Amino acid sequence: MQYCKKCNVKIRGRKECCPLCQGLLYETEGDENPSFPVLGKRKISSITFLKVCTFLFIASEIVFGTINIMTKGEFSFIGPVMLGILVAWIDILATMYLRNNLIKVITFEVVVAIVVDYYIDKMTHFHGWSIRWMIPMTLIGLAIVTIVTALILRLRLDEYILYIVFDFVMVLLQIIFIRNGENTFPWPAVCSIMFYMILIAALVIFRFRDLKNASEKMFNL
Repeated sequence: MQYCKKCNVKIRGRKECCPLCQGLLYETEGDENPSFPVLGKRKISSITFLKVCTFLFIASEIVFGTINIMTKGEFSFIGPVMLGILVAWIDILATMYLRNNLIKVITFEVVVAIVVDYYIDKMTHFHGWSIRWMIPMTLIGLAIVTIVTALILRLRLDEYILYIVFDFVMVLLQIIFIRNGENTFPWPAVCSIMFYMILIAALVIFRFRDLKNASEKMFNL
């Protein structure tokens, strides 16, 4: 960088004389800043990322679907793989859309996992592992993860209490499997229902105002 003693200014670049007074310039120490700002590398936008994921999803489904047709369903793993790719794509969509609400993302992921596991159980001669163990244990874990996440994020109870209520509704749906005889070992399901009933009772008794405020916000009462 150059310096003009007469004008008391620093000048970028290499000049033969001061552009103000045409006087003599002197060299000064220090890094020379660029005349124009340096532009950072362009980041991939969320829309572009979504388009890429959608293209890869469609291409993968076409490839595996074609293989399945040409082999006349010889490879039994193709169906679950195609389903897994679909679930992954849905998860990406949900994560991008709900990325500002972590608890909502977790709840959505659990719902998708329950539906997929139940479907896989049904398609593999229905051994019942999904409704006997996976669903009740997953729903209990969901309640714990929801509360822990809320504590870490320092959320108010009225900001996540409705997710607990929604989880309670899901856990009550297990009664359908018990009544129609699909669940031949109902103890885990009954324990999960009992766990949620105790949790909801505690919320209603001790934090009824938060539940009321959350309901008013949701339904604009």
